[in-house]
Amino acid sequence: MVREVKWTKYLWMSLLSFGAFMLEYLSIFVIEVVFLHVDIQNYTTHQRSIHCIIMVFMWAFFIGALLLFSRKQYHFPVRGNKRDIISLKNWIVTFACFIGCKIITFIDWHTLKIIGEAQGKTVFQFCIQYLYYIL
Repeated sequence: MVREVKWTKYLWMSLLSFGAFMLEYLSIFVIEVVFLHVDIQNYTTHQRSIHCIIMVFMWAFFIGALLLFSRKQYHFPVRGNKRDIISLKNWIVTFACFIGCKIITFIDWHTLKIIGEAQGKTVFQFCIQYLYYIL
């Protein structure tokens, strides 16, 4: 039996998720200014990497807390019918959007974005940047 979930629960979860984006401002204007004495206008490459590491830990903590909260408070994810599968039409639309995104990015960067971003960076900087992107 699938329980009916009120729309307000989804709204609160989305507002909490949006709040995670505000963590970046907390990091830039409070943590890094007060504790690290770093101004965003004068970041060095090393300080940019430290910023990315701070954000990765803050977002990972927030995502974990949000998942635990949603499971405990709202019993998410709500189990649907196990036979619900993604239709072929939806897979085709998704794939077309993905290809379109890659083409537009190639036009903008004149190369694949991952190759363009790797140029001029150390392996450490590149890995930290992509950890930051993933979370």
